[in-house]
Amino acid sequence: MKNKITEDLVKGRFLMGQAIPSEKDFAKELDVSIGTFRKAVDELVAEGIVIRRQGKGTFIAEHDAKRLLYYFFHVVRWDIDKKIYPRVETVSFVSAQANREESMKLGIREGAPVWRIATRLFLENECVMTDHISLDKKRFKNLTRSDFDGRTGSIYQLYQMRYGQSVVKTNERLRAGLAGKQMAVWLNLKPESPVLQIRRVALNIQDEPIEWRISTLNTSHHEYFNELVT
Repeated sequence: MKNKITEDLVKGRFLMGQAIPSEKDFAKELDVSIGTFRKAVDELVAEGIVIRRQGKGTFIAEHDAKRLLYYFFHVVRWDIDKKIYPRVETVSFVSAQANREESMKLGIREGAPVWRIATRLFLENECVMTDHISLDKKRFKNLTRSDFDGRTGSIYQLYQMRYGQSVVKTNERLRAGLAGKQMAVWLNLKPESPVLQIRRVALNIQDEPIEWRISTLNTSHHEYFNELVT
């Protein structure tokens, strides 16, 4: 049941932000009980693919600024109990061939064409993190730096609105590291200063990897934050 609803999303039957049919109508269309249908929707809600709005219905989740800030954005000031909207600046945008790590993380062959994008993330005008992003060019055809820089929302919103690729979950691994010469300049650190590295694979509705990202965080005044809701 869950797979059938997911297939409809992938095929574009429902647009992002659009309401799906009522439980009664959709269950009848799929020839299942309302209880079975609700269980499938509960799983999709838990995965962040759809959201329920009391009195209005169930909608396909959108990557709006609020959702991204609280669901995917994990950098906070350790000494201030508030969340701050980030500003992202593109450093480089190049075409390349996938190395071994990129091929493994993106599920593509080694040497396949990829986009490599480097960005810097600012909080309160201070660069606190760098991102090195790798994308499969086949999945993101005709993407240009002007498209990337000119996006009206976040990077994940660009994936969703232009390419129909919705990030619904991420797998992350953390490790300690030392800032190299260029990284130290970007993050306003001394070379070989300790940093936190976040290695993230972003997955779409079909559980396919669509983005490989290595983030490097200056932890002098900021820390990685994650909240598990059960």
